[in-house]
Amino acid sequence: MNYRTGQTIYEQILSLNADNQPVSSATFSYTLFNSGATYTATTVDISLSDASTGVFTASWVFEEVGVYQLYTRNLSTNVVFVSDLYNVRPDSEFQQNIYIGL
Repeated sequence: MNYRTGQTIYEQILSLNADNQPVSSATFSYTLFNSGATYTATTVDISLSDASTGVFTASWVFEEVGVYQLYTRNLSTNVVFVSDLYNVRPDSEFQQNIYIGL
């Protein structure tokens, strides 16, 4: 699937300990990649969404064209999360039909 610049992506990250109990006090480190290189032009926001299940939400905005991927490490449990690849294309590649109805 292709995405446009300016779109926001949301990733759900589950934080559990070895006994499958939620770890809501987890902290994370992350690296955002664009086309295989570390990308620092945008910030990834990681926040607790549901403490009872240990669900965190990571979000960021596509600022430039390229292929993005998020690498996240839970510093409390040492578990790594790697997102899907997101292919961001220029607006000119999206069909922009204008319909006028009578």
